[in-house]
Amino acid sequence: MKNPGKKRKGFYGWLGNTLERRSPWLVFLVLLITVALVAPLLLMPPTEIASDNPSGNDTVIWYKEVGKNFPSEVYVMYFIVESVDGDILTQDNLYQLYQNQEALRGSDLSPFLHQRYSELTGSTTIGIYTIADAVNSALLLSSNGLIDLSNATDDQVKQAVSAVLSNPQTEDLGQTFSIKATYEEATDDVRLWTSPALSIVIQSDREAVTEDYPASIGQEYTSSLALEHFGRDVLETLRGQQEAYQMWGLNIDLQLEIADEGAINTPMLIAAIVLILFIVAVIFRSFKITLISGIGLVMVLIWLKGFSNLIGLKSSTILDLVVPITILVLGIDYAIHALFRYREEKRKGYLPKRALGNSTQGVGSALVLAMLTTIIAFGSNAISGIESIEQFAIAASAAIFATFIILGLFVPSIVMWFDNRRGLKAIAAEIGGIPIRRGSIMGGFASWFSNRWFLTLPIIAAVTAVSVMGWLNLETRLAAEDALDPQSDFVTGIDKLDEHVAQKAGEAAILYIKGDFTQPEAPAAMQALIQEMADDEHVARQTTNGQPSANTPLLSYLALTTASDYARQQIEASYGVTVTDSNGDLVPDTSEQLSAVYSYLFEQGIPLDENTTLYTPQQVKEAFVYDETENEYATLISIGVPGTREQAIVRESADELNNDMEEAMSGVSAITFYGLTGDAYVRDAQFSAITSSMNLSLIIAIAACLVLLIIVFRSLRYAIATLIPVMLVVCWLYGLMYVMDYDINLMTATIAAISVGVGIDFSIHFTERFRQELRKEPDKRTAIYNTARSTGVALLGTTLSTASGFAVIAFAPMPMFATFGVLTAVMIALSFLMALFALPSLLLLFAPGVKKKR
Repeated sequence: MKNPGKKRKGFYGWLGNTLERRSPWLVFLVLLITVALVAPLLLMPPTEIASDNPSGNDTVIWYKEVGKNFPSEVYVMYFIVESVDGDILTQDNLYQLYQNQEALRGSDLSPFLHQRYSELTGSTTIGIYTIADAVNSALLLSSNGLIDLSNATDDQVKQAVSAVLSNPQTEDLGQTFSIKATYEEATDDVRLWTSPALSIVIQSDREAVTEDYPASIGQEYTSSLALEHFGRDVLETLRGQQEAYQMWGLNIDLQLEIADEGAINTPMLIAAIVLILFIVAVIFRSFKITLISGIGLVMVLIWLKGFSNLIGLKSSTILDLVVPITILVLGIDYAIHALFRYREEKRKGYLPKRALGNSTQGVGSALVLAMLTTIIAFGSNAISGIESIEQFAIAASAAIFATFIILGLFVPSIVMWFDNRRGLKAIAAEIGGIPIRRGSIMGGFASWFSNRWFLTLPIIAAVTAVSVMGWLNLETRLAAEDALDPQSDFVTGIDKLDEHVAQKAGEAAILYIKGDFTQPEAPAAMQALIQEMADDEHVARQTTNGQPSANTPLLSYLALTTASDYARQQIEASYGVTVTDSNGDLVPDTSEQLSAVYSYLFEQGIPLDENTTLYTPQQVKEAFVYDETENEYATLISIGVPGTREQAIVRESADELNNDMEEAMSGVSAITFYGLTGDAYVRDAQFSAITSSMNLSLIIAIAACLVLLIIVFRSLRYAIATLIPVMLVVCWLYGLMYVMDYDINLMTATIAAISVGVGIDFSIHFTERFRQELRKEPDKRTAIYNTARSTGVALLGTTLSTASGFAVIAFAPMPMFATFGVLTAVMIALSFLMALFALPSLLLLFAPGVKKKR
């Protein structure tokens, strides 16, 4: 064994000397930090969920403002009921539905259902009223109480359905039928309806559910989770045995669904660790190295989770699932390269301590540079303006530094310590068993392709040009079936909504309006707005007359008040103002009358008579409020937008509705503000932020990495040659996404910058080793062969471990994350191929030195 040589110089020489002479201090410090981070890991778990919406966006701001300014005492849930036999309007189906509704009304959930006066029935309903209730009442009425849903025939049920829809009080129940509903004319006044499905609305008391429901079942939930658990319990009650029909909720349990699907996090982490360690065992053929590397991976997770909790990062699927696996599979690269070079030094005959110092000096520059460029790539996503991605950038960047310390320095130090204890004979035996055949094969491949650069580079350029064309045609999209398991009840419910309801309902577009509504021109402008919607292509319409199916609460309140003798009398008695409607537009004639009506609405609500209230003051304030600080009123108008799964339709509908508001309100002085928001438009804002973030983060990552490479290499040629293969990887990857029919979403948008940070690691290791070989002998062809023979084998090992680790994510139930796993694994493979085949050709052409023929 060789004795220690001269003292090393420079930063990396200092780093090598430190590990050689003071590695126990490093080991102690790393263990101390690990133990300290266990406390926040266990005691400070995140209690909030990071938002996926862009901050500072007007649409998002208005959406939050609407939720804050228009609090609802009623929590509304929507469900789809679909018949197994194709017609829900039969005796068997409606009777089972009615029985399950009665079971709900009589269950422990009943106290949390909202009691409200129903204009349909003229009485107070408890939470739910469907066509099944109306048909049962109609049967009892027509038979003097002898026939109901339990003993009626299908013909009797069909005639009862026709009678219900012929009654002006209950005709709106026809709106709950599927868009596939049809009817046959039995007689002049009887229509025999057939519908494969129904939509059902259930109302509950929000405060009771959030505050009292968890305690009633012996649980503690946050407000949002209490609502979701309640929704699931209601669904299970209404489903019954599902013999005649099936039932799905519509967006009633998003957080619970994410939590259910995210439960696979731990098994996937374990699978990734096992797979990574298996590959490490194959590469090094050492149980000791495999075990120590496994301990290092667990320590990295402790640092990641402990640090994230310590600084208050919120929970998200990205942070909880993607970041841990990403850090593990990237972090093992540091151990593989450090240990591979350590073994090389031992093969030369150095004692373990000296071998560790030499290997750290030799590979340290590549490891540090790889760490910095990867941090730059992850950190560039912090400019996204989307909280979940920003926190992903912070956590991943910090964790990359942790992997450098633990896997790049700590793990080799522990391996060296064990080698010291084993003795020289064991070390010599280990050295003698290291195969070198793989290195010769790698060297031969790299040399063959680089010597034929005139073929290699044009082919790569041609494929890149085609890939860029595909990249430019990628679309930004995130549907529910992309983010969640397509087989889940949550996604199935949305599919059924599209199938049975979407064309006459769809997601709600919310038109948010402020101003001085005591001026008659303000409600007139709202009426004009509804008229402007008449020729819009992308709005829900009434099935009876084809007019826009807009919900206009304020106009409805004014119409009910103006048409009610009792309400007008009460207003006159309370405020001394007589309410008149001379033009018959169901809006009071003067500012004084409007002001009196609004005051009455806020204080008394809307009465039907002295004993019955149609809308309480709190219910009025769910869509109409007065802001005393701004001295202005605000209201909401909503209308469904069918087909919002397609982003093109979302944007077209936004243009239509914004134009409608501009036409109806731009010249009205009483209207001080109007804006469009809603789930679909918030989602569109998110997509726009994702796309712009992807482009900007990619530019930042490339520019920052180029500057860093120039500083470290002190050569523009080396910097550009090292960066070009990484840019090729990005182009090829997004071109492949187009071929595979993938879209840009919350996760795939981050791959561009990650490709730069991860892909450049491969190029850096190759270029740095090439520079070292070139200093030994200024022959570029020989340097390429020797680099591929040594570093190429380590790169192959990191490719197998990293790509395999990311491939584990491909088995995630959420397609968005599965796609991320597949694409990242492909990106790793492309980075290896570019480093081994494209980069040598570029170095042969542009690096300084002599090109001798081997």
